[in-house]
Amino acid sequence: MEKITITYDRVGNTLDVWFSTPRPCINEEIGGGTIIKKDEDGEIIGFEKLNYLKKERPESVHSIPLEVAIM
Repeated sequence: MEKITITYDRVGNTLDVWFSTPRPCINEEIGGGTIIKKDEDGEIIGFEKLNYLKKERPESVHSIPLEVAIM
């Protein structure tokens, strides 16, 4: 498995997650402020969460809550 890349965009207040190396993709909004990223074969290669932080002003963020489980 390739490494997972997680990026928080403070200006756009979005969390961007890639399951492989970021590359050109097709975006599809699936509701609730979530966009899935698919490659040309339709495989999901990542997702983006819009308005990730609801209560705080993005410019004041120094760290973000993120939980990771290994199963």
